[in-house]
Amino acid sequence: MEITTLTSTEARLWHAFPTGGLVDLRSGPDDGPDKATSWPRTRDVRAEVIAALLNGSGPDAGGGAGVKLAGVRVLGRLSLAHTQVPYALDFERCSFDDDLDLSEAETRSVRLRGCYLTGLEASRAEIRGEFQVEGCRLGRIGLYAARVFEIEISGTTITAPPPETPDPDVDWTPPRAAVYGDLLVVDTAMYCHDVVVDGQFRLPGARIGGYLHLDGARITHEEPNRPPTPALLAQGLRVDTGIFARRGNTRAKNRFTVIGGVDLSGATIKGGLMLPDANLVDDRGGTALRADHISVEGGVNLSGVTASGAVRLALARVVGPLTLSGARLGTLDASGARVEGAMVCNEGFTAHSLDLRRARTATFEDDAASWPVKLRLDGFVYDELMPLPAAGTRLPWLARDAYQPQPYERLAACYRAVGRDGESRRVLLAQQRRRREAAGVLAKVWGFLQDATVGYGYRPWLAGLWLLGLLAVGSVYFASHRPAPLGAGGPHFNAVAYTLDLLVPVVSLGQSGAWNPSGSGQVLAYALIISGWTLATTLFAGVTRILVRP
Repeated sequence: MEITTLTSTEARLWHAFPTGGLVDLRSGPDDGPDKATSWPRTRDVRAEVIAALLNGSGPDAGGGAGVKLAGVRVLGRLSLAHTQVPYALDFERCSFDDDLDLSEAETRSVRLRGCYLTGLEASRAEIRGEFQVEGCRLGRIGLYAARVFEIEISGTTITAPPPETPDPDVDWTPPRAAVYGDLLVVDTAMYCHDVVVDGQFRLPGARIGGYLHLDGARITHEEPNRPPTPALLAQGLRVDTGIFARRGNTRAKNRFTVIGGVDLSGATIKGGLMLPDANLVDDRGGTALRADHISVEGGVNLSGVTASGAVRLALARVVGPLTLSGARLGTLDASGARVEGAMVCNEGFTAHSLDLRRARTATFEDDAASWPVKLRLDGFVYDELMPLPAAGTRLPWLARDAYQPQPYERLAACYRAVGRDGESRRVLLAQQRRRREAAGVLAKVWGFLQDATVGYGYRPWLAGLWLLGLLAVGSVYFASHRPAPLGAGGPHFNAVAYTLDLLVPVVSLGQSGAWNPSGSGQVLAYALIISGWTLATTLFAGVTRILVRP
């Protein structure tokens, strides 16, 4: 493009370009783009003049050449699409009438600090340096399939344009995207400190070679009368050095807040996922955080998180701790999750329901005050449970779930592993009693007999007490009501031995066959024989259960 006439301001830029000199038209530190409507025309620079310089139509330039402007109003659309720009772009507190278009461009660093512009489009661009949008206000950033060395979008407000009226003839309309980073590749880090985004923040399939920082960010995406879509969409995201979404860097220390839900399904994160004190809101009653099938090395920190909707970590793999201390959640679904570290749900953790079916963790830490109303534990495996008080304190935890045998077996195994066999038997006894609740009438009767006589085999001493009691009753009765002899030559009658002979099946002391009770004595004798067989059968059943249990 050939530029024939230049204004005085454009001429200054033309001459400063070869050395990358700054053209600063600000009148003071408070003279920002919010006052651009009152700026004089002498602060205008046409977009085509900047494009001509960057496309090589300007004066010969050396290695330090570049456009460096401050306090300038850029007139028109600055389009560098499909071009190679070997120079840096640096704009500070400038106002743009239209978009900055870098679609499919190849360029060095692009820096915008404190600028106002309608949008910044850099889809499929290659930026071999820093892409900085700091303290700016704009409507949209497009980074679809772009490749950037480093990104900083801190302290910036991005407000996506209002949604278009839905087309009744179209089944689906795209969401109102504010940051469009699908398939973005960042060689080092992406910093988004204290950014305010009104619209969807998209990073599905993106790859970040270093950190992703979202400290203090606020992302809101609400579109009434449309199908709900997450405010932060990052399905399949890959991050090599961790995601950090903590309190912000400003004096207010704002919490990381997302209104509309977060979707990290299938993400791969090395270095940890850190969201302490985050505020995740989904007023539609959906999922506040979806992280199904996520793989994280370095742990997941959700301590102090407030989530108005569900938090999903189904089939997640976490190398390191999963910390939920003080988190306040609607529901937590961690079914099938694998945590190679501690899973911590204490210090004020609350959730209406917690699903840990088929999950596995090295250590599970909680406290009674943090137990949810609804709990699902079938298949949940933990190597260590903390705290591990008396079984009577732990059993109400299992009672919050519908009966399944595995949670009782797992808890009993924990007690056995630390040598507390008595507590282990108490848990297994409680298991049998809960199983009896759903049994049929005959099974319940048999269960009550086993419970009362031998405690399902876990309290065999009960059989001894019953035996001693029946022995005492029979001995006292038959001592005063001696049976008649069946014949001559029998053994001398002994009330204790006679009663014991009636009670103990199979073994014979020679007393029961030599004496013939009658009347009430005969009734008592039959009762003692039946009681003996019942005690023997229940004791055998209980001992067998103990020997064959896992």
